[in-house]
Amino acid sequence: SSFRILLGFPIGIHQFRGAAEMARSQAKRPSPLLPALAVGAGLCLLRSSSWSFLAAKPASQVRAEHGRTAMRGFKEDFESWRSSLTPEERKMVQNQATGEYNKKFRKSPEFSKNLPEEKLKSFASILGKFFDTEAADYKKELERKVPNYNQLLEKAGDKVMDLSLKPRIVEMDRDADRRYHWTTVKEKVAAAKGERFANPSPYKEYFNVEMKTKDDQEFLGQLFEKMKAEAAEMKDPQAKKALEDFIAKQSVPAIGGKHVFAVEKALSDQIFATANAIFAAVKNSKEQGMTDEQVKTWLEKEGKDIYLNVSKKWLTEYIKANAEVEKDVQFMKDFFRSEKNVPGRTKADVLKEMWALLPEVMGKPVPPIDEGLLE
Repeated sequence: SSFRILLGFPIGIHQFRGAAEMARSQAKRPSPLLPALAVGAGLCLLRSSSWSFLAAKPASQVRAEHGRTAMRGFKEDFESWRSSLTPEERKMVQNQATGEYNKKFRKSPEFSKNLPEEKLKSFASILGKFFDTEAADYKKELERKVPNYNQLLEKAGDKVMDLSLKPRIVEMDRDADRRYHWTTVKEKVAAAKGERFANPSPYKEYFNVEMKTKDDQEFLGQLFEKMKAEAAEMKDPQAKKALEDFIAKQSVPAIGGKHVFAVEKALSDQIFATANAIFAAVKNSKEQGMTDEQVKTWLEKEGKDIYLNVSKKWLTEYIKANAEVEKDVQFMKDFFRSEKNVPGRTKADVLKEMWALLPEVMGKPVPPIDEGLLE
């Protein structure tokens, strides 16, 4: 029923079907082209029964440039065919289209009349020509939309790839793995107690101090003397020994030379963070009205004490944590090295040795081992 008005010209549905069947048989096309017929006819529906031909939708919405050319060719062919109809034939087709849904009219002989066969064949040839063009455009459009799935393989096929194996030695720091293991364990234990376990990483950060003048030499020498005095006052033996060993390796270079400080990064980060916090407090105090003289006095007394005490705390915690982790690392290495290969030893022999050590570990005697376990 949607084909009642074709290109502004009313045509009965059975007449249109007849022409379409002829076009399909002449073009020798299978039934899948019927949707193309519906599309082509649907584009031709007009809002009035005017005799004038109205163009289809813009090409940007429907088809490419070639599609517009095909539609113009169809228009010319159709107008030529339409002009060949007599007034009586036009009136018959108009009446059939108007009474298409009238049951009484559909039973009348008027509804069963058809156009002459030569005119139907002529209209069928026009439709066939249009369908041929539409089918070709459809296939081209489909080919453009389908991607080339082998494009990557085709592009990479010209490239010669060397997949041969090459020797490469990668050094693995197993001690670093062991340190990470024991640090993680101790951090979890400390967190369960609500405490903090210091970062014991031995990774070092290097600082260059240039000796440009004699004042630079004197400053560095005074710094080492202060560190010696601080080490002498330390109560923790591990921290004291570590600081003394560090000072013993230092020396004041000549003018023009450089002194390289090798400091553990985990420790230096905490010390620098402390200094930054003190500077931020000084800046805030200035904004609140503290004078430069008051700031200088505070830094020489309270600020200096805070910095030294907090830095000592970081140093003591780091040395203690580092010593614990290194001790556990060495224990793990010694434990696995202690394995002895005794020829002829069985699992039963190992169980007997372990059973013999149980009274010492548990602090009480244990019953004899079940002989069934040894079988």
